[in-house]
Amino acid sequence: MTWRSRTLAVGLFTAVIVCLLPFCVWWWLGCGTETTFLIARHADRVANQDALTAVGLARAQELVHIGEKAGIVAIYHSDTERARQTAAPLAAALGITPLVYPAANTAALVTQIFAEHRGGKVFIVGHSNTVPQIISAAGGPNLPDIAADEFDNLFVLSVCRCRRGLATLVNLQYGAPSP
Repeated sequence: MTWRSRTLAVGLFTAVIVCLLPFCVWWWLGCGTETTFLIARHADRVANQDALTAVGLARAQELVHIGEKAGIVAIYHSDTERARQTAAPLAAALGITPLVYPAANTAALVTQIFAEHRGGKVFIVGHSNTVPQIISAAGGPNLPDIAADEFDNLFVLSVCRCRRGLATLVNLQYGAPSP
């Protein structure tokens, strides 16, 4: 390789790096960080009672084992007793004070999470109808409401801020199987 062709190659390489560097920095700062939502419906309860059953309290305790090593930075639960009781064991184990959100305002919840916890892992306790709303508002797929007797779903939604709508959703089960 001649001196001239080597100089040309180095110049082209440098130009490509200089042109791509701002895009890479923009992507890393604005898009490259995934926000992960761990979303569960409140644990087991009887019919229209707000408190958890003994099975529900045991299921809530299972979330400690699941969430201890997940790197959760914030815990949210709706303004109901059953959601508070579901989130309490994990919050206590992690030393995190849970944040309460109005059950009917899932869009504001998702906006707050993206604003305050972008790139973090957030645990949310919702309800049979609000869990699918939260997933959809964060950019995940539209899901039907959860069945009334189904308490064992744990949804893990990973979404890049600039790619909302192209999120990855995994549906796991935890604790004793629901009937």
